[in-house]
Amino acid sequence: MLGSTAAALTLLAGCVSGSGSGSGGESPAPSSLAADQKVSLTFSTYAFQDATVKATEDIVASWNAANPNIQVTVQKVDPNSVHDKLVTQFAGKQAPDIIHDEAADIAGFSRQGNLADLSSLIPADLKQQVPQSVWDSVTYGGKITAVPTIAQVYTVFANTDLLKAAGVAVPTADAPWTWDAMHANANKLTKGGTSGFAWGLKSPTAGIMSTSLGFDGTFVTGDEAKPKISITDKELAVPSLLRKMLQDKSMAADSTSLSGTDTLKGFYAGKYAMVMAGNYVATQIQEEAPDGFNWTMLPLLKGTNQHQASNPQTLSVARQSKYPAQAAQFIAYYMQAKNLAAIAQGDSLIPVTKPAADLVAKNVGDANGWPAMLAAADQLVDAPWNKADQFPDWKENYATPAYQKFLAGEIDEAGLTKELTDGWKS
Repeated sequence: MLGSTAAALTLLAGCVSGSGSGSGGESPAPSSLAADQKVSLTFSTYAFQDATVKATEDIVASWNAANPNIQVTVQKVDPNSVHDKLVTQFAGKQAPDIIHDEAADIAGFSRQGNLADLSSLIPADLKQQVPQSVWDSVTYGGKITAVPTIAQVYTVFANTDLLKAAGVAVPTADAPWTWDAMHANANKLTKGGTSGFAWGLKSPTAGIMSTSLGFDGTFVTGDEAKPKISITDKELAVPSLLRKMLQDKSMAADSTSLSGTDTLKGFYAGKYAMVMAGNYVATQIQEEAPDGFNWTMLPLLKGTNQHQASNPQTLSVARQSKYPAQAAQFIAYYMQAKNLAAIAQGDSLIPVTKPAADLVAKNVGDANGWPAMLAAADQLVDAPWNKADQFPDWKENYATPAYQKFLAGEIDEAGLTKELTDGWKS
């Protein structure tokens, strides 16, 4: 995520108490309120881009104005410390009522019983507005422990002037590039001081695994909590192509030392004709790119399909909250098309509901490839590794160094397979 850090909001201690976080994860019974009873709910959020912070504040303010007996107060959370803060809050029975997180982070909290089962508290029309594949990413043991909001995909950003000069046509949603086509066009665009393609792969695991779903690479199978790992040609397709591109210099050599957004300055300067990044960087490009810089987001690259990991941002309710029904009502309000569209546009991410996506499409028009990007919501699929207890540790301590060595040419495909497999087993 990128953008200017918003001014710090007032930090309030969680105002909830309750039965604690048992192992069952059942929803507490909805509380029955007297007509004049006042309810205070805390809402922890890591929204930090200026437009998203404002959208969040506007949603809370309009809710509070319309619901004088159910008041919501924002807790501002550093996006880099969401998980650790929640661990502390749950342990101290001071968790916020409403929790902004992401699907990949809630697996442990869900299985430990810290998050309420929202299955019976989500309005039927909201359930219908979100694709089932996205609901699957927030469902544990048959229980929905979060409402998905906005999602990221990895997409190619292209300098359209450089593509036009090289005679490379911009692909359409109906005829997206395959990975091989992207490679071929990157070769055409590599000339003079320009590399055809760059991808900030200093931390490569998330991007490689998400895009590997486009080749049906699922990595893990079996039990949701303790699955087994499987590395086949499907899981090796993306890293093998990236290594080939590094070797033939159609991909910038410095890609492996850069973070996800470090490529943008070179993109603006014509050093890279195309860059792969999370679609959220569109906000930064809009704010930073020099006048006259022409760019677009391309449709998702295609392997055997265009699938990518469904790891949406989420809103959950703490199981220890006294007021789960009222917290769920606020979440449903947050998910209204106007509200969710404002959040999505602020972060340049994809709203997971069709009404919100339709509204964003109306607001942004055809600019910068947004129609194809909004359509990518249909390509999001549940990533089985996100529900594995060992995934965070494996990603950090085994997968990332293994991919780094592979892309640097220090190990081959067999070596990569061994390191990924051995790391998972350990």
